[in-house]
Amino acid sequence: MESISCTMALTLILFALPPQSSAQVVPVSVRSSAGAFRTDRLSPRQVKLWNSIRKIVLAPDPHGRPLHPHLFGFWRTGEQSGHLVFVEFITDKERSSNIAGESLIENLDPTGRTHLIRLRLFIPTIDRAYAGEQAPQEGLEFVPFLGLKHQRRYAKVLGHELAHIAKVFLDQDYLLLIQEICVEQSAIAAGVGLDGKLLSDVALRERLDRIWPLVLESEKPAVAAEREICRELLAGQR
Repeated sequence: MESISCTMALTLILFALPPQSSAQVVPVSVRSSAGAFRTDRLSPRQVKLWNSIRKIVLAPDPHGRPLHPHLFGFWRTGEQSGHLVFVEFITDKERSSNIAGESLIENLDPTGRTHLIRLRLFIPTIDRAYAGEQAPQEGLEFVPFLGLKHQRRYAKVLGHELAHIAKVFLDQDYLLLIQEICVEQSAIAAGVGLDGKLLSDVALRERLDRIWPLVLESEKPAVAAEREICRELLAGQR
């Protein structure tokens, strides 16, 4: 497999401090099916939280159909893809900033059969995020948390990341877009150009200016999906 360091992230403006939760012992690893979502990297306490989010995703309506069809659909795409999605929760406040969730391609199978994705939720960030409407920042839109509490907030961010992941699995052009962003991210992080020489401040700025429209383009389907998922979650908790 080819190792790729590439992040699709949801960034938020913060507002208040998150509440504390209590620890309980539950099974360490839960798999939805062969491959699919893996919880090997979660602590027992985090697995309990994952299961509570999973319960929301899989909840049926009175007729036995998915209560949150868009969210369920993205989940099902990941579950049946044959690829591996390793779930991680960041629960340490010291490791959280303004990122609510991220999906990172850890390994890209050149045959296309089994990619390895890391899906992270930053729990303290989600808990303390401002719930109201926010103006777009540098073109990046935000879907408000207004009306959603705790696990439904987590499910909303999960849905955003699952939309990214489903798009990577199903759309080759989107995967190529993400790979292009990866190349730029790596160059910016290393501070070097294609010739191996250090980039000047001006050159770094130029690369940042180049990558941002690509990031905005990559976020469009995830933001659109998140809006639908948010509507479903709000309707489902009534």
